[in-house]
Amino acid sequence: MGELGLNKIFGALLAVGLVVLGLKEVSTIVFGGGHHHHKEYESLNAWAESNFHGYRVDIAEVGGVGEVIEEIYDLGALLLGADLAVGERSFRAKCASCHTIEEGGANGTGPNLYATMGAAKQSHSGFAYSGALGNTEGDWSWERMDAWLENPSRYARGTSMAFAGLKRDNERASVLAYLASYSPDAPPQPEPLPEVAEEGAAEEAAGDLAETDETVIDAADPTAAETVEDAAIAAEAAADEAIEAAADAGTEAIADAAAAAEEVVEVVEDATPEE
Repeated sequence: MGELGLNKIFGALLAVGLVVLGLKEVSTIVFGGGHHHHKEYESLNAWAESNFHGYRVDIAEVGGVGEVIEEIYDLGALLLGADLAVGERSFRAKCASCHTIEEGGANGTGPNLYATMGAAKQSHSGFAYSGALGNTEGDWSWERMDAWLENPSRYARGTSMAFAGLKRDNERASVLAYLASYSPDAPPQPEPLPEVAEEGAAEEAAGDLAETDETVIDAADPTAAETVEDAAIAAEAAADEAIEAAADAGTEAIADAAAAAEEVVEVVEDATPEE
């Protein structure tokens, strides 16, 4: 092997060494804060917290299970938001195949439902009931009809009504209101619970106050909201560009190292004397 071949080998090894040092420098720039801040970070999370002025919450820091809040079912509050149009659509789609609701309507698979709200159970003339509702208490109040529509088989064990029920509270409240609109003697709607009514009033007042604050801000500086939003978008775009630049730098350095290694192999093969 001649002196020229040895020089090529040493030159290639030197190039590989420089590339390796370059990779180390790139990692220092990404995770160490750049050339001017030779600060090392324990992890990528620590680097992100420092450079993006954020913080993370370890799962271990969240202690125990918070207070379990029992959800209160308030039929009166639901009925305040009932929509007759929604109730009619739901009735037509899910009930009309078995029931009619107009005055004087014929019985079908189920009885005609005109004047049902407030009436006694199993009281529509000319229909052969299964008898399951006879084992339940009271007339058709709002609360009892609500429970029946939610799950008929649970409310009246052994009923022949093959209907899964209306599981969505808002839809069921709208159907109740629709039934009541065809019931001249329907009882008054239940009132919302006092606590719920007070909370609703407080939330409404808070909403009005927030709208007032927004109006004042808009009057003072109509472009303030747009400026804040634009700044947030710009900051997010800058962060994305920084991450992409770091990734591109690392990719180029790795490609250079691979090319240098291939050159070393070629030089060694060329310098090896043939037998």
